[in-house]
Amino acid sequence: MNSNASIWLLIVFSTLFWGSNFNAGHEIAGVMPPLTAAAERFFIALVIFWLFRWWSGKAESQLHWRDAPVLGVLGILGVFGFNYAFFIALHSTTPLNAALIMALSPLVSVLLSVVLLNARMKVVQIAGMLLAFIGVSLVITGGDFSQLNVASGDLWMLLACLVWSLYSVGSKKYAPHIPPLQFARWTVSIGAIALIVAALVIEQPQQIIPQLTLKSHSILLYMGLCGSVLAYVFWLKGVQQLGPDKSAIAFNLVPVFTLLVSLMLGVMPNALQVGGLVLVLFGVLVFNGKVALPAALKPSAGRVG
Repeated sequence: MNSNASIWLLIVFSTLFWGSNFNAGHEIAGVMPPLTAAAERFFIALVIFWLFRWWSGKAESQLHWRDAPVLGVLGILGVFGFNYAFFIALHSTTPLNAALIMALSPLVSVLLSVVLLNARMKVVQIAGMLLAFIGVSLVITGGDFSQLNVASGDLWMLLACLVWSLYSVGSKKYAPHIPPLQFARWTVSIGAIALIVAALVIEQPQQIIPQLTLKSHSILLYMGLCGSVLAYVFWLKGVQQLGPDKSAIAFNLVPVFTLLVSLMLGVMPNALQVGGLVLVLFGVLVFNGKVALPAALKPSAGRVG
């Protein structure tokens, strides 16, 4: 296997880990309260990140004291906030719904970049965003827009998507000088400590965790190791070797893998979920310029914003 194929394999594995995280989180949501589940998952991730740091032994960039509040806020936002909303969402929505909503995060990040980073959007990107939004809207409303009824889990997942997008854009705006792996380790560490403290105060995990089955602990180990550490390391390796433009398109595989895992578990999607998945994927492909719109639909304007 050549090096390019090996890098693509790492990227595909990272999207597999992220996609299956929704199935794993849904399984855990039925047996654990959200803070306790997130705290155990990210305690595992925290330990592995620091063991990896100790094992690599490579010199890293010197952080300044001014980086501390930035890392603190982004760690609370992107790790604590996202995972609290993520685990609450999976109590009352399906893994596929959650993955489809999360597939909007690159698009939401671009919108936030327009506001926070003064970025500019092509009109074709707006078209792709609208297609993806329509796809997600079909899924979370059940196709009945006249009597709008959105599950609370879908709303929590929308919040998780927004929080994750703020974390992503915030890292570009306030911490571009920090290497990605170093940034991830510090924000995961800060968020994990916040999750552990909140769980101890609110949910008494010391009473819950000893009663869990080996299966539950194994799922959280998978989410901590594969879904939180390896996925990020593999993705960064791919981005470094192939560039963000080529690798970003693979993020569209996340809801596909969620669907495939659901099928393997015997859970069949409904027609709206499949239709929503197709629209979301097509919208993101249009957004990234991988699929051209028909000539009649192409706008004459070049840029907006």
